[in-house]
Amino acid sequence: MCEHFAVAGGIDLWPVVDLTDLLDVLDLGDAGPGRFRARNVSSTLPSTLGSQTLAQAVVAAERTVPHMAVQSLHGVFPRGGYADREVDVEVEVVQSGRALATVQVSFRQEDREHARVLAMLSVDEPDFLSHGTTLPADVPGPEDCADLPCALLPWEVRTLGGADAVALDLAGPPSLDVWMRCDKAPDLPGIARALLAHGSEGFLGPTAMRPYPRAEIDRRGGRGAAAMLTQTITFHRGFSLHDWLLLRCESPFAGAGRMYTRIQIFTRTGELVASVDAHGLMRSSGR
Repeated sequence: MCEHFAVAGGIDLWPVVDLTDLLDVLDLGDAGPGRFRARNVSSTLPSTLGSQTLAQAVVAAERTVPHMAVQSLHGVFPRGGYADREVDVEVEVVQSGRALATVQVSFRQEDREHARVLAMLSVDEPDFLSHGTTLPADVPGPEDCADLPCALLPWEVRTLGGADAVALDLAGPPSLDVWMRCDKAPDLPGIARALLAHGSEGFLGPTAMRPYPRAEIDRRGGRGAAAMLTQTITFHRGFSLHDWLLLRCESPFAGAGRMYTRIQIFTRTGELVASVDAHGLMRSSGR
């Protein structure tokens, strides 16, 4: 399981990530056909960040099938990796045709696999049918929101109420609207997809935890193990991270030691450009 303290809720628990370092770990080193050598982003955690792994999977898949772009990816994190060790990234091309390709990306350290991502890639195709969920007109824009300090996301992040929206002592519904923009990274489609894959994970856990203030968590035995088990990202349309994107997060289920959260991602003009589904581990400290 790729441990990620942000899933436990509270901005003080997010690992610290530097943008320059994150961009550097996305520059995978060639190690032969279908093989890359990578390192992990430096953070305040001893384990590999699942969000970084997803970002690297986007890069590895598009480097292997360079005439296509990642359309969807499904990551599974069976165990934690070691942040201070280099990673062997192996890409297996399952299928490659004129319009679609499927690859499997494995992340290993000393023959120990800690993550696997199945990615589908596609060429651009014209619309046959065209519809999509639209953004309600009453959603507050980024100019109406306050800064949300997010150490995991080294770029602009805003939400209504700022840091209080995910404060451990406050309770709210299991939903959260978050605006983000990163205009300090290269404005390249592949980098945008990789950074969005990284950026979408941080709010999955805090959204599921919003209905439970610190006192209620303590009453239930205290916050214990928290980790992301699986995460799926689908890219619907092209986008730029130099423009504001809205992450509409909701957690329709939590129970049996698990949590489920989904995110719809919109442009400032209300176009749906990506969707995220995630399944995570959430247990009390008594287990």
